Amino acid sequence: MPYGKLHVLPLSLFILIPVTFLITYTISVQWDHVVPGFPYISETGTLSPESCIFAQFLNIAALLLACCVYIRHRQVSQWQFERGNDLVSKRIVVVTAWCGILSCFGLDILANFQEARVVAAHMIGAMTCFTAGTIYFCLQTYLSRKMVPAVNGRAVVYIRAALSVLTLILTITTILAGYISMLEFQGNDYKKWLPTDGGWGWHVASTISEWLLAIVYCVFLLTFVPEFRLINFEDPVVTLIYLDKDQDTKLSRKLSPQAQEC
Repeated sequence: MPYGKLHVLPLSLFILIPVTFLITYTISVQWDHVVPGFPYISETGTLSPESCIFAQFLNIAALLLACCVYIRHRQVSQWQFERGNDLVSKRIVVVTAWCGILSCFGLDILANFQEARVVAAHMIGAMTCFTAGTIYFCLQTYLSRKMVPAVNGRAVVYIRAALSVLTLILTITTILAGYISMLEFQGNDYKKWLPTDGGWGWHVASTISEWLLAIVYCVFLLTFVPEFRLINFEDPVVTLIYLDKDQDTKLSRKLSPQAQEC
C-alpha cells in the first residue's frame, strides 16, 4: 500500500518550530527569566517551566526533521539511480544525508542540554546544528540544480540558493557578533543583557541574526513541500527469522506423507 501526503512533514516543521519559540519566549518574559526584546532563542528555553516545553517540542522537531532528511535522501537516491547517474556523484548524495543527520543530532543536543546548565554541550549542539545545517542546505541547492527539470523547476533552485547564502551570512554573523559581545560584556547576568552592560550593539546583532536564521531554516524546509507531494512510500518488506525453525522443519516432514496421500 503506497503512502502519500509526505509534504505534511516539512509543513509541520514550518509551523512547529516558530510556535515553540514564541511560546517559550512568552513564558520566559512573563516569568522574568529574560529581558523583553532580543534574547537568544536558547535563553528563552533555559529555565523551568519553559525549558520543558522547549526540550519536548524540539525533540519532536528533531525527529520530524530526521524523517525529512531520510525521505529526501531516498528521493535523491532514486532519481540518481533512474535519471542522474552521470549528473551527480554518489559520494555527494551520501555526504548531504550525513550533514542532515548531524544537524538533527545537534538540534536534539541543544534542546536537552540547556545553556544555563551545561554550556559546553549546548554550544557543541548549536554549532553542530548550524554548521551542518548550512552545509546541508548548500548541498541540497546543488542537487536541486542537477534535478531540473525532472524533480523541480529552476525557480526552486534560485530560492534555495538565496536562502543558502542568507543561512551562511546569518550563521557567521550570529557566531562572530556573539563572540565579540561576550568579550565586551560587563554585566552580572547575560540572560538579562542591558544596554549599560557593554557590547549591547554586538549582542543585538547576534540575537537578531539567530532569530532570522531560524526563520530562514523554516522557509527552506517549506520549499520541500511541492517535491514531497510527488513521493509515494510503500510498505516495507518484512522477513522473519524464526527461533523454532528446526521444529517447523520436523513438522513439515511429518506432514509431507499425509500431504502426498491427499
